[in-house]
Amino acid sequence: MALNIVHRGRVALATAGNPLRHVFRAERVARHAPELAGVGPRPIRSAAVIGGGTMGTGIAAALCNAGLPLVIVERDEAAMEGAQARLRAIFDGAVKRRRISAGLAAERLARVTGATDYAVLAEADLIIEAVFEDLDVKRDVFRNVGAACRHDAVLATNTSYLDPERIADGIASPERFLGLHFFSPAQVMKLLEIVPTGATAPEALATGFALARMLNKIPVRAGISDGFIGNRILKVMRSQAERLLVTGATPSAVDAAMRAFGLPMGPFEAQDLGGLDIAAFQRRAARARGLPVFAPVADRLCAIARFGQKSGGGWYDYVPGHRTPLPSEAVARLIEEEAQGWPRLDWDEASIIDCILWPMVNEAARIVEDGTALRPSDIDLVEIHGYGFPRWRGGLMHHAQSQGLDRIVAALGAFAEKGLADPPSTLLVRAAAQGRFSEALR
Repeated sequence: MALNIVHRGRVALATAGNPLRHVFRAERVARHAPELAGVGPRPIRSAAVIGGGTMGTGIAAALCNAGLPLVIVERDEAAMEGAQARLRAIFDGAVKRRRISAGLAAERLARVTGATDYAVLAEADLIIEAVFEDLDVKRDVFRNVGAACRHDAVLATNTSYLDPERIADGIASPERFLGLHFFSPAQVMKLLEIVPTGATAPEALATGFALARMLNKIPVRAGISDGFIGNRILKVMRSQAERLLVTGATPSAVDAAMRAFGLPMGPFEAQDLGGLDIAAFQRRAARARGLPVFAPVADRLCAIARFGQKSGGGWYDYVPGHRTPLPSEAVARLIEEEAQGWPRLDWDEASIIDCILWPMVNEAARIVEDGTALRPSDIDLVEIHGYGFPRWRGGLMHHAQSQGLDRIVAALGAFAEKGLADPPSTLLVRAAAQGRFSEALR
């Protein structure tokens, strides 16, 4: 189709330098925040996690694997039993996969204490809150934490969308507080977005980077904005995927194209695996904050309780006991209803990839421009280590530059004329004119 402007494949990458070498250098640079030269972290000899859900127990397992004595705090005994069962299941799975021995798993679990009383936090060096993604709930947790912990303990919130400044509002010694956005499953995923507030002291920020080293994770410093770095780009990816649907593509065609590009899963398969209800909760919260959200079909799927594999159907149908996605006539009908008023386009694999990737690049350029990310290479690390972007392509921004930024600007203009994307951002236009992001950022 006419909009297929940019995608040129794997061979073009050679013109922009070695992508793997670029990623290696980016990982080394990201481990050292520029403002922390000469600043030492506070010691981390023990830790605590508040909340023993899926994310909390994943964080707890990562801390255990680093050899830290750990306390998990839950609201009551029943919740604590569930948290301990989830943590045991993580280590049982590691033993079954022969990643660790049964003896080592038992040794690590023996370092964990469960509690329902915040008084156990009195000696913890680092306390990570990992409760439900609700501002009032998180604030209440930190009121309790602040009354029980040491005045010099580093406090962190694990949040994927909420503003850490607002979570920290009213706590004692806000200079010791920061955001740590772990990615699920936290004991496996390598990325850690580190989000300081305006009050975060350099020593506390350095402690976040030191923790990433202890946990063998890739740290990326992120500024405060809705979704930080990764989820801002993910939101665009999902919106673009739905724009493709209402203009003639199918979920299976979109997923197949993104797998062909190199992603481990397409956007619709990934949503079915993770659960559409999770994204629906985040959309409701975003709308409550006055933010625009485009998810007409996803909203309708959630309204009829199609939440993905766990409910037997989401973007696809599933046979009980099997995870193979099957095309759904019910979903096709919903898409057809939502497509009224949209142009009907003929999408091929390359144009599907362009329609998803280049708006993601556009948003990433905004993220660099507004200071949420320090540099384009940090975007590359977030996408590779948090979202499965193919490492051999060098990351989202490196790949874009290898394809020609002027061509991407032209493609975005064509998509924007059809209502399929935002116009190219100021930084992207400037970078296209100068040939490289690095030149545009000087």
